[in-house]
Amino acid sequence: MKKSLLALAAMGAFTTAAQAQSSVSVYGIMDGSYTAVEGTSTNTAGAKTTVNQRNTVNGDGALSTSRLGFRGVEDLGGGLSAQFMLEYDLLNIGNGGNGNAGVQTPTAVDTGGTAGLGARYSYIGLSSKSLGTVRLGRQESPSHGAIASNLAGMANNVLGSVYSGLDVGQLSAAQSPGVRPHNVFINNAVGFISNNMSGATVQFMTAQSQYSATSTTPSAGTNYSAASVSYTGVKSLRLDASYAVGNIVEANLRNIKRTTMSLGGNYDFGPATLFALHTGNKVENLNLTTNKELNDTRLTEIGVRAPVSKVVSVWGNYFTGSRSTGDATATTLSQATGLTQALSAADIKGFQLGAMYAFSKRTTAYGIYGTQEIKGKSTANGSKLDGTMYSVGLRHTF
Repeated sequence: MKKSLLALAAMGAFTTAAQAQSSVSVYGIMDGSYTAVEGTSTNTAGAKTTVNQRNTVNGDGALSTSRLGFRGVEDLGGGLSAQFMLEYDLLNIGNGGNGNAGVQTPTAVDTGGTAGLGARYSYIGLSSKSLGTVRLGRQESPSHGAIASNLAGMANNVLGSVYSGLDVGQLSAAQSPGVRPHNVFINNAVGFISNNMSGATVQFMTAQSQYSATSTTPSAGTNYSAASVSYTGVKSLRLDASYAVGNIVEANLRNIKRTTMSLGGNYDFGPATLFALHTGNKVENLNLTTNKELNDTRLTEIGVRAPVSKVVSVWGNYFTGSRSTGDATATTLSQATGLTQALSAADIKGFQLGAMYAFSKRTTAYGIYGTQEIKGKSTANGSKLDGTMYSVGLRHTF
């Protein structure tokens, strides 16, 4: 009897130890803000259309996208561990209605989430202390970290930065001067992240959705390949580079190739951190015999972020660049139709100012102001998309 009790006690202790090696946590961000945005579209004849939107307690998040997530890690022994991550946007949480997730292009491989609750991360992976990490499922592209890490505004959701997307604030994609050069999340992805190697970290990713390349015409579907390298081996310095190629194919309709790249860096001088970023975003329709280049956008952003006190920090940034096209007759400015028709040649610029007040490590008040424009040239001369936006809000992380 005593032996049986001892055996049960030992088994219970072993079970408790095994369970202690596995952990699951719940985390998230609640970001509510008052947001005001004005967008004006001007055609080549000079006629203007202006849209003004105001939103009290917008729950999509101006400083950070509101989200709810679950992640877990299990120690497998021998330097191996298993992991998973499930994370969702909390869209329009301020009014309980159904949100509209912005859809980045191209693809079925990397589209946005659904209305109300948008998918962000959804992956499972294995990590090795000696080799690195492999992840399977929806995860952020290698391009995203390389770009977001070199923005003074920390990739917020307000106009005035190269990070601004197609659907900014309450403007529709057709009204917005959004210029984001990359896709944030990639579906159906296989990703590898190396361990830190003398200050360098390398990422690779590939993804496919019903895509099969042949010597003649690829079948309908999508594919995506990307790589990035980050270097943090020198104190206060970070350098990043990324390159990605994606295809979306519809039989007999289009074969779109999108190529994105970035070079960036930042340096902390102590009183302030300086940021610099250059991006390229080229979209081509390979099915066309002429004018294959729908658009090729090159943007450069510089910025500075500085602490004013222990609880107050400020930032500012300015970006500029241009867009070219293989179609000399193109007059369309908006990226909303970027996969189906050529966008016009244009000059692009914008700036952003922001400030944060930290009540604690988890609760922050903020204010952000930004403006930007896409100004057509050549056959699109006189046309323009411009927007101005400001947000005042409160963010809490948990």
